[in-house]
Amino acid sequence: MFRPVQYLGSKLRVLEAITSLARDVVPQEGEAVDLFAGSTVVSQAFAASGFRTTSVDTQAYSRVFAQALLGIDREIAAEVDAEALLRDAENSIHRDYTWAAFAQEERNSLEQSDATALRDLEARLPLAWRHGRIEADSDAPLTSFYAGSYFGVRQALQLDALASVIASPTTGLTPWQRAAAQTALMHAASRIVHSAGKHFAQPLKNRAGNAAFHDQRLLSDRAIDVSAVFREACATIASVAPKSDAGHHAVQDTAERFVAREGGTAKLFYLDPPYTAQQYSRFYHILETIATNTLPRLPAGSAPTMGLYPDNRYKSAFSSRRHAPTALALVLGHLASLKATAIISYSASARGSDGNARMISLEELMAVCRQEFGSRRVEMIEFAHRYRQFNSGENANKGRDDKEVLVLCRSA
Repeated sequence: MFRPVQYLGSKLRVLEAITSLARDVVPQEGEAVDLFAGSTVVSQAFAASGFRTTSVDTQAYSRVFAQALLGIDREIAAEVDAEALLRDAENSIHRDYTWAAFAQEERNSLEQSDATALRDLEARLPLAWRHGRIEADSDAPLTSFYAGSYFGVRQALQLDALASVIASPTTGLTPWQRAAAQTALMHAASRIVHSAGKHFAQPLKNRAGNAAFHDQRLLSDRAIDVSAVFREACATIASVAPKSDAGHHAVQDTAERFVAREGGTAKLFYLDPPYTAQQYSRFYHILETIATNTLPRLPAGSAPTMGLYPDNRYKSAFSSRRHAPTALALVLGHLASLKATAIISYSASARGSDGNARMISLEELMAVCRQEFGSRRVEMIEFAHRYRQFNSGENANKGRDDKEVLVLCRSA
């Protein structure tokens, strides 16, 4: 498996439990659909277990991950020439004089391990939103929006240059090579980002009473070399992905629409929807910008948020207390009509937990499953894994002990 980015509620540590259950209820060599694919680690596990896998998610970055890591459209043993892409990107950076002085000043501060000077520099950067513009500069989209917060100046310039080279038709990349290179780039963005959980909900801010920690974290994050991470990720993706197209699929769509329109012949569907009010698009909006090769754009008429969220973030029905039960019933109703088996992951919030409240309780989930599949065909499987919090240490709830369960809805 390759985890392209740090991901909320990642199932990396429980993959064996999921795939073992899948093999028990569906014949080998069957088809499996991962309906909320996210980082695609479950999709990869299904593919590695012999299932022809369809990876479904509403976000473009997940589709790109799936194409790369499931080997979709990969020519036999094709690889990504990371060195060629890095050379072209570096030439592009040297032609950009607008940010050159800031990049050099940043380099000097890093060499001297001077976090104060680094923060002073970052407060002076000519970012588009600081000048009242809601759209990033087209010649440096990520740099003109996110330098000095999520990324360092040099790092943002590297991301911009690589994104431009990867998207250019002159590079001659095949569809799989482009997806693999984009995945490596998003992996690099996740590794270098200056945030508590290595996501993009909001960058770390210096706090009174904990300045030493934040200074060290700022210096260490800014020192990570995008080129080195990108090069390593390209090699890893080439080694873990199927060596040629194995008949897997990647679909960008909502689970609700996919099961209603496609259905298909698959007899196994895995569901891990978002259960809290926290929209996943809030945590991964920069990945979506990279995957779609679009300009970041803020909502008009309001002050920028700390997270610099764009104006077109996707909002899932599963993160709404009002809409989540209906959306779940819709999906499970279609699966029951297809005579398919559903495996559903759920992180049950511990009694007394002050973590994120679930939009669907475990009791409600079980009730919907029994309603759509019948009580005799629904069972709950609990295992020892506990849900990992994504908060920084000082914000974590020490009393949290959220258990992970699987709910199995058997086909008729």
